Amino acid sequence: MYGQLQYYNAELNTWVRSIDFHKRELNELQAQLNVLLNFPLVSLPSSKAGNAFIDQLIVQEQRFDHVRQHLDHQALRLKHAIISPGKLESAVVVIQESCRMKMQIYERAFIKTKYNCCVFLSDFFQPDQMVAQAK
Repeated sequence: MYGQLQYYNAELNTWVRSIDFHKRELNELQAQLNVLLNFPLVSLPSSKAGNAFIDQLIVQEQRFDHVRQHLDHQALRLKHAIISPGKLESAVVVIQESCRMKMQIYERAFIKTKYNCCVFLSDFFQPDQMVAQAK
């Protein structure tokens, strides 16, 4: 029978896959920003903005690592949290809700940063911008 325990396990697995995906994207953005920062004659404002994005991505990676630890601990709790058939300990429910909230906050923050970073990179690598950077 599919119940709260199975749902929570499935939810945890989905979050772990999401974190892994976001971290791959995060690493790709950092690599793209490093290409920009190593570009000859990068202007000071572009360099500062690129470094600011890298700093934001580092913080977000740390947040994903932090929530990943919570998810791993929650997975262990779920193995021992059944009070009676179909009923979980209330602390486990509260922790699951906390993990859900953290995932929502961290994913939204990452998506916003990713979007802004992509706009920044797109603007930087436009042909007319490349000419201005070289001057």
